[in-house]
This record gives sequence, C-alpha cells and structure tokens, in this order.
Amino acid sequence: MNRRNRLRRAADIARVRSRGAKTVTPWLVLFATPSEAEVSRVAVPVSKRFGSAVRRNRLRRRVRETLRCQISDLPGALDVVALPRARAVDAAPEELATAVRRGLRQSRARLTE
Repeated sequence: MNRRNRLRRAADIARVRSRGAKTVTPWLVLFATPSEAEVSRVAVPVSKRFGSAVRRNRLRRRVRETLRCQISDLPGALDVVALPRARAVDAAPEELATAVRRGLRQSRARLTE
C-alpha cells in the first residue's frame, strides 16, 4: 500500500474513529467514513499489548495487505481504521480476509443508509 493510501495524521484517525460506521468482527474492529481524498485511505494502529515490535509490525503488515486487496473492490473512497483484536495474531490469512471483506461490506451498507 503506497503512502497516499494511508491515514497518517492522528487527527484523521480520531475523526474516523469518532464519526465512522463501526463494524465488529471476531478478528477486527473496523471504522469507516467517506474519504475526503479521492482515494481510499487506511490506518492500522496496533497497541503494545500485542507484544514485541516484531509481532506488532507483522500483524500490521498482514492486516494492511488484506485491506489493500479488498478495498480496491469498493465503489467510492473510504477512510478506514482497522483495530486488530487479540485473536487476529493467530488468525489464518483466509479468516482475516473473510473478516475484512465482511466488515467493509457492512460498513459500506451502514454508510449508504
């Protein structure tokens, strides 16, 4: 995922978390709002409770890659914050992809209501 597709500012992440449509899956909590940019942007904050930096970065990369593959299929641009849950560390790639797909679909449906 290239730089323009990432939410980097703390203010943007806070905006999405406070105003976004929340979707809870067994592996992730997703927040989504319509994007102010012309492209979809993603943030994957992972707290230190997940363990060492190696473990946190591995989880962040897995979730970000799964989102990258799924978010391009959605119509329109979204800002998405994906908060991994503790179970996501041991999740199989297929399970993570299914959770992201379901979460994005539910978020999109909530935003269009």
